[in-house]
Amino acid sequence: MRPGRTDVAVVGGGPAGAAAALAMRRHAPARRVVLLEAGRHDRVKPGEILPAAARGLLRQIGVLEPFLAGDFVECRAVVSAWAGDALEERNSIFHAQGAGWQLDRALFDRLLLEAAATAGAEVRLGSAVHSAAREGQDWQLKLSDGNVVAGTVIWATGRNWKLARPLGAKLRVHGQLAAYIRFFDRAPGDCRLVIEARPEGWWYTADLPRQRRVVACLSDPDLGGELRNAASWYRALAATRHIAPLLPSSAREIASLAKSAGTAGVDPAAGERWVAAGDTLFAADPLSSRGITHALRSGILAAYAVSDMLDGQDELARTRYAMFAEQGFAGYAPALAAHYAAAARWDTAFWRRRRRQAEEERRPVTFPGSSRSAKESWFEAKSEGT
Repeated sequence: MRPGRTDVAVVGGGPAGAAAALAMRRHAPARRVVLLEAGRHDRVKPGEILPAAARGLLRQIGVLEPFLAGDFVECRAVVSAWAGDALEERNSIFHAQGAGWQLDRALFDRLLLEAAATAGAEVRLGSAVHSAAREGQDWQLKLSDGNVVAGTVIWATGRNWKLARPLGAKLRVHGQLAAYIRFFDRAPGDCRLVIEARPEGWWYTADLPRQRRVVACLSDPDLGGELRNAASWYRALAATRHIAPLLPSSAREIASLAKSAGTAGVDPAAGERWVAAGDTLFAADPLSSRGITHALRSGILAAYAVSDMLDGQDELARTRYAMFAEQGFAGYAPALAAHYAAAARWDTAFWRRRRRQAEEERRPVTFPGSSRSAKESWFEAKSEGT
């Protein structure tokens, strides 16, 4: 293999990209893998819930033990005031798989990247991919710090779809939503995720390691723009019944951000020697709580797909991976719309839209790029043991 060339270039170092690199090193250790991450995972990120069901995925990529030894908070209950004002609690002790975790995402992402490097992948931080172009059977990737020629590409840049055009994909936006998030320290918690529906949208809060807390309001971008303003955000927070009391007077804001949180996906799921994974493949509404689990699973299956491509089975790999994409989306949109409709008791723009979406989503929905003609149960075979 000539210098600067790799069998697999993983573009993106979040959970999907790291899982893909780890799975590739375990599945095909003779293949060279380069992981290109534009950032350094040194900035605050929204806290997310990792359900206990993800244990199998972490075990499959060889990171379960270091994860369990890490500084993550158990999520012992999900508490919500959704269809009414009263809180309803789902306690993890009644779940067969036990408690999940409330993650410090930057810490979690660094843990996965360190494991990928230990497994033999070349991990390059601060290496943004500016463009991609075909070069014979390979991909020429132009980076901020040089170039890489790759036999295959796993595209896992989260909600950044700037590589869509050069890869030959289209972005399909299924729903708009924005998250207005603030982080606090000196805010000890009780290992619960709390959700509260409000006229402007819905709020959530969870405690994070080292007595920190994340508080977020989810609303439509055209309705929640004022929530970017600190004074407006805090006024809306003060009107909540269950979220505001969880923020003690000792709490101190340490960071804030606003980010897209709507449902979107790419079409197709895989193309000429490339595969999309994680949020790049299918970015879900945070209410679905499927973000990181989906990222890990899709990263693992993306590794299997590019391995098949490198073995000359391009068309079969694309067809099988499209089946996985379809399975991941099946039932998602109607179920999400129905869940929103259950809380649509306010006559505000946000909730009127959710009632309308619930009506529209009663018809069948197919994820872009799916292939209903495929017969092989590749997802079940490849993910055995997850």
